[in-house]
Amino acid sequence: MEFRTTKVKDIKVSSLTYSSLLQIGDAKQIDSKLDALAVQKEGGADSDKGFELERYPIFDTTINPFPDPETVEGIHCHHRKDISIPTIDVTAISSSSIVQLGSTDSIQSLARQKHIRIIQSENKERL
Repeated sequence: MEFRTTKVKDIKVSSLTYSSLLQIGDAKQIDSKLDALAVQKEGGADSDKGFELERYPIFDTTINPFPDPETVEGIHCHHRKDISIPTIDVTAISSSSIVQLGSTDSIQSLARQKHIRIIQSENKERL
């Protein structure tokens, strides 16, 4: 692979959260992992007790990696030695996502999320 220099005049990222990465420059390897439990309770929650990650099997599940893809040989003609970009505008990077300006040999990213909604029954609301 022929490496090229990336030139960016301006970059704006409004939000970067939850195990996400804005990588400027080259990296050998990037690993990003997020385990998130989101609980919404109608009427509000008093505490997070009883909502430990260990209670939910999704967070203990072993993820089998994808097999290595077949090698595809090709000829590329780069008309310039660099990649020039005037502006990059990113609204949000979240949940183990990666924005990379440069080269990376290996990227592994994993996000496991469990959403729970607790809704009061109609009978309780009438009382």
